[in-house]
Amino acid sequence: MTKRRTHSSIDRLPASLRETLTRMLVDNEWPADYPGVRDGTPKYEDLVSYCVCQGHSVSLSAIGRFGMRMRTLARMKNAGVIVRDVMKDLTAEKASATQKAVSEIITAQIIEFASEEKLTAKEIQNIARAVKDCTQVSINADKYIREQIKVKVESAAASTKKKLSKAGVNRKLIQEIIDEHLGVVKS
Repeated sequence: MTKRRTHSSIDRLPASLRETLTRMLVDNEWPADYPGVRDGTPKYEDLVSYCVCQGHSVSLSAIGRFGMRMRTLARMKNAGVIVRDVMKDLTAEKASATQKAVSEIITAQIIEFASEEKLTAKEIQNIARAVKDCTQVSINADKYIREQIKVKVESAAASTKKKLSKAGVNRKLIQEIIDEHLGVVKS
């Protein structure tokens, strides 16, 4: 059984160089001081050659592992942004079982990713924030749906009571009908 590497050669690079590599990978942004031809989006080979021109030697496989990690973290951040955006104006159309299911799927993917990777404190903080946001969506969606159901049942009970009272049905029978058919229970 092989021991899993806990530190990448990328982790030993200066912070400013790691930030530049991250922008190249995630944002497809070429640095102003890139020495070669800028053709399309930066490739892993471009990142290796940029590191060499900055005086640091890294392997193509280290860049590949770093790239997968950075892209995954970027996707999780984007998922968190989407979740917060959906939550800011929750309406009847958006509060659904689908919304809850999506947040649970995202949470499961985040937890799976976190369990497979050696993460920095900042990455753990970002993951925790994304899990919190997804959990909050699920809780608020359930709460909103329950509130909407309660409003509908109370409205139906009031309407039924009014109609039956007009028809001359006695109060006890009205209450029995409401309790039995609408599921309204006296507290």
